[in-house]
Amino acid sequence: MNIVMDEKGNDPMENLKKKPAKSILKSSSSFEVPDGPSGSNRRASRSKEPKGTKWDEMNILETLHPPGKDYGHMKIEEPKTPFERTLSEDAVDTLDPNVLAEKIVQSCNKSPKDTICGTSLSDSEEELTPEEREKKKEFEKRRKAHYNEFLMAKKAMKELQDEEDDDD
Repeated sequence: MNIVMDEKGNDPMENLKKKPAKSILKSSSSFEVPDGPSGSNRRASRSKEPKGTKWDEMNILETLHPPGKDYGHMKIEEPKTPFERTLSEDAVDTLDPNVLAEKIVQSCNKSPKDTICGTSLSDSEEELTPEEREKKKEFEKRRKAHYNEFLMAKKAMKELQDEEDDDD
């Protein structure tokens, strides 16, 4: 029989007869005998170990929360308001009811069309030249015609229907 030797001169068949020092399979406690010395030692050593995860909290604090880190929060120092909060009694502006009543009476005498934002239309019309007045009248006429377009469209539709009825 021809024996094959490896580079060191050992017989490879001898390796098959050896038992490994440590098994490659996971040990299971479900079929181990609890009375045996090896099974009881394993359980005792496992029960001493904590079952949860152990965190190195001090390392986490030092790493993730270094002193002086601001986390994006800014402290904004706003200046004080530039005016005085307390008003003196002399500076208080009082409203005279008589003056107010006079202004209300004056505004009631004018019609709403006469005034726009406190300016009178008659004053602005007096400043216009005759040509500008004519342009303004033409513009107002066209504007009224434009905004009456819906009524004109309705009227045209009615006339078309009347023409169709007459044709039949």
